[in-house]
Amino acid sequence: MADHKFSIQGDSPVVDKLMFWRIVGHEVLARPSAYELTVLTDNESIEAADVLGRSFDVVIEFADADGGTHKRHCQGHAVRFTRVAQSGRFLEYRISLRSWFWLLSKRVNARILQNKPVLGVIDAVLDDSPVGSLKKLKAGGVVGPHEPHVYCVQYRESDYQFLSRLLEEEGIYYWFDAHDAPGTLYLSDTSTLAHEKLPAADTLNHVQRGASEGRFNEITRWISSRQFESGKFASRDRDFKVISKQLRADKGDPDTHELSDLEVFEFPGGYQSGDDTDNLAQLRLDELIGRRQRHWALTGWPDVTAGRSFAFKGDPDGKRDGDYLIAACTFVASHPGYEGANFPESRRSIDAVLHDALADDPVNTGLGELVGDLIAQTPALSTGQRASSSFLLTVIPLNTPWRPPRLTPRVTMPGPQSAIVTGRSGEQIWTEEHGRVKVQFHWDRYGKNDENSSCWVRVSHPWAGKSWGAVSIPRIGQEVIVDFLDGDPDQPIIVGRFYNGESMAPFGLPAGAVVSGIKSNTHKGKGYNELSMDDTAGKEKVTIHGQYDMNTTVEHNQTTTVHNSRTDTVDVDDSESVGNNQTQHVGVNQTISIGSNRGETVGGTETITITGHRTETVNGGETVTVTGGRSHTVNGMQTTTISVAEAHTVGAGRMHSVGAGEAINVGGVQTVSVGGAQMVSVGGVQKVNVGALQSITVGGPHKLSAAVIAETSKGPIKIKAGAICMVEAPTIMLKAGGSKIVMNASGITIKGAKITIKADGTASFKAGGSIKIKGSNLGED
Repeated sequence: MADHKFSIQGDSPVVDKLMFWRIVGHEVLARPSAYELTVLTDNESIEAADVLGRSFDVVIEFADADGGTHKRHCQGHAVRFTRVAQSGRFLEYRISLRSWFWLLSKRVNARILQNKPVLGVIDAVLDDSPVGSLKKLKAGGVVGPHEPHVYCVQYRESDYQFLSRLLEEEGIYYWFDAHDAPGTLYLSDTSTLAHEKLPAADTLNHVQRGASEGRFNEITRWISSRQFESGKFASRDRDFKVISKQLRADKGDPDTHELSDLEVFEFPGGYQSGDDTDNLAQLRLDELIGRRQRHWALTGWPDVTAGRSFAFKGDPDGKRDGDYLIAACTFVASHPGYEGANFPESRRSIDAVLHDALADDPVNTGLGELVGDLIAQTPALSTGQRASSSFLLTVIPLNTPWRPPRLTPRVTMPGPQSAIVTGRSGEQIWTEEHGRVKVQFHWDRYGKNDENSSCWVRVSHPWAGKSWGAVSIPRIGQEVIVDFLDGDPDQPIIVGRFYNGESMAPFGLPAGAVVSGIKSNTHKGKGYNELSMDDTAGKEKVTIHGQYDMNTTVEHNQTTTVHNSRTDTVDVDDSESVGNNQTQHVGVNQTISIGSNRGETVGGTETITITGHRTETVNGGETVTVTGGRSHTVNGMQTTTISVAEAHTVGAGRMHSVGAGEAINVGGVQTVSVGGAQMVSVGGVQKVNVGALQSITVGGPHKLSAAVIAETSKGPIKIKAGAICMVEAPTIMLKAGGSKIVMNASGITIKGAKITIKADGTASFKAGGSIKIKGSNLGED
């Protein structure tokens, strides 16, 4: 110990006023180094502000067996400053030092990080922290695959807790250098490659107790332990994109003892994807294997420190020689003393420091009692003797993969939370193929209320079948209820929605409390669709509103029953298509009002049956076109009234049959035009009454045939022929008053009171027989 020199360096304004007295240290993989430094000073004006947060480096300078000098550092930041007592003419102070990484435990935060591997997460946290200015970090020992964290949440945990649990989950550990780069944090995920040898002497030799002072690279005591651990690891998980596929991993490497194949099963497995199941399972198995054996070594050689490796030689059993990694280093080093200073009682402080350190020791987890016994059996450690230094090492074989145990608890969300749906600026709905949305949590101080505020969050729906169910995508600005699968903050899921003071319910509460239903909001427009039910007694009502189109499809039958009135209003067009038959029944009256035109097409036969009267009024023209035959039957009387003209055009023959009498009354002119022959057949009497002139023009011969022909004229009767006018009958009689002319086969008889024959020219009388002229007086004019 006489060869050791101690000095204190740092950026504290009082560092030069401090004299080293003792240091108790605990260095261990995967935890910040912890030192309890006791100093003496004659300066009574030292304040805590001169010390706390400041960097201190206790340098132990020592010599090797050949006389060469080396330095070993204990670097940290002051986190506690205590005035202990008066020691002779000096004041005794105790300064608690921690590696800079420990300072992250003093900032608790909540944040979301996305698409960053674990090293990127570390950088993001440190870049955002005042502690980042102290960062000294080397990550060259991280060589394994570490997939980016798609979504990674820090919630109500310190930066230190957050980073510690991430590193533990990914099998990465760290240590702080005590030689070339004091206070530098080294990261590694493989214990077989990343650890340099001890710089002063890379081999530590075992010597029997009493055979050496143990001042140099010697180990004076070696203790080994092997414990029962599970030999298999299995886990399961799920991926919602292939939910029917079970993600699974099974790894095993049982020890050689009985029952070493017991299995540890975990769910969920925490896989980022189905591709990294084996990697994570191997990490967990390495964690189990790494607990199986421990070795402890005692030495007085200050060169030793956690994170370095060495070769062990001289094992009395000859079985444990080999390369080892120093996983933990617990030590006490004391100054020989100063003139005028009393050597302080330190047992209690040493016990307290080591107890606290071992309580959070990931290497000696569950082995605190055994380590405590080893310390108690070593006076230099347990009492801190003057001018002594002793180092208790926890070592593991260098070829054994070591993973930090997952001691840092993972945050479990205490329950559902409220969040606001967010998305890209200018959008009202921001989603993707799975209907997931982004949200902004109220506690997230870093989010910008945009499409990057969170991961895509799955949404619960009332139904969720394979291409069937109920869908309602939360829209930007809506408040939603977010829960977390397995309580994991990295697995948010929307399970409900809230109304709030800025987004009130649609039907007006409390007055509308009797109304239940669904009311949507037009996307990027004004309007809504609605299906609501009003349960007001005596006014119960179902309302369906389609802002634009409404489509209803019924694959089989549809029955609609209205027990009172129904009103259908169509503001524009209405089209109805019936693929087969249609029956319409109106119990009383039916009124059809058509504002403009109407077209009706019947592909087959149309039958209209009216049991009462029918009135049909056409205010304009009417055209009836029948491409085939047409039959018009009236069982009663038919009256047809035409206010103006009527025209009948028949392309072929026409038959007009009247079972009883027929009267045709034409108020004006009637024209009948027949392109071919016309035949009129009257079974009884036919009477034609013409109020004025009647003119009959026949382009060919005119033939009139009747049993009896009677023509009566109130005026003259004139018959004019362009050629011969022939009247042929057995007897022809022309009669005027008492005069008459009778012509028959026997001759012609002219009878009258006076007969005058006058010719402007010659008059000739010719007879085949006699000509007789008889009278009472024959004379000449």
